[in-house]
Amino acid sequence: MTTAPDGGPDNPRAGRDRQLVDVAADLRKVRDDVSRLRTTVGDLAGTVSEFGPQLLDVQRDLNGLRGLVDELAAATAATENPPADWFTMSAPAAEQEWVRLGDWVHNVLAGWYQITRAQLPDCWALHRPAFLQVAWLHTSHIQAYLPASHPNQAAEWNTRWLDAALEKVRRHIPESRCRAVSGGPGEHLVDHLETAQQGRGGGPDLQYPPASEVSPYPNPYDQQYAPQPHQQRPPDWAEQEVIRADYWGGYFTQAMQADLAWRRSRDEQLATQNTDTGEATDNAPSA
Repeated sequence: MTTAPDGGPDNPRAGRDRQLVDVAADLRKVRDDVSRLRTTVGDLAGTVSEFGPQLLDVQRDLNGLRGLVDELAAATAATENPPADWFTMSAPAAEQEWVRLGDWVHNVLAGWYQITRAQLPDCWALHRPAFLQVAWLHTSHIQAYLPASHPNQAAEWNTRWLDAALEKVRRHIPESRCRAVSGGPGEHLVDHLETAQQGRGGGPDLQYPPASEVSPYPNPYDQQYAPQPHQQRPPDWAEQEVIRADYWGGYFTQAMQADLAWRRSRDEQLATQNTDTGEATDNAPSA
């Protein structure tokens, strides 16, 4: 007769009952663990459902914070290019702005955009309204190409502001006041920087260098657009010839010298007034 491995019900092996008790205990433990796990999962589900609206609020806050960071970045970029306040700046500050403006006209308007003498007459710097248009165009161009600027700003500058400013320049400099000349600086048909035109005291009495003086800005085209000897230029030559620093540079220097002389005089007057005011305050009898 064959005996069962565990001895069978009639012949139990030693320790068999104990093993069954242990297995039953393990099963009860697993069942309890599963019950606790089910309870925990239920609690987590409830917690997640409670935090759902809060997570949405956090997401909205993050989006708002991202917008604030973008605004701060734009504001930081804007401080890199504050608008030039030509109306109140001191003589030293104006001198720096004049140099920057001249470099920009030479390198950008001529070197890259190839603005013609018909679009920007040589004596543009002597005409205050036209000068301000070019100065504003300079500032807005820098702003359009700051690293934090949106590409649309550069596109708008090229498609809108450039043409608008040059159109205003054209209206501010009629042919009755300035006339383009082939082979040299255009004629500025105003004997002096008129006070009514420039709004600057002391300008007309200054001795300015001739417009044909050597310009600090070399010709960017290596005489590509220089007039050829004994060559008849077509009637529309001014529409084709790119502005040349050796033509507008002399007029630019004249305008800069007159402007800086006026500003130095004004700065001295303001300093004297402030000194007189301070002395009057110091000498005032105390109450």
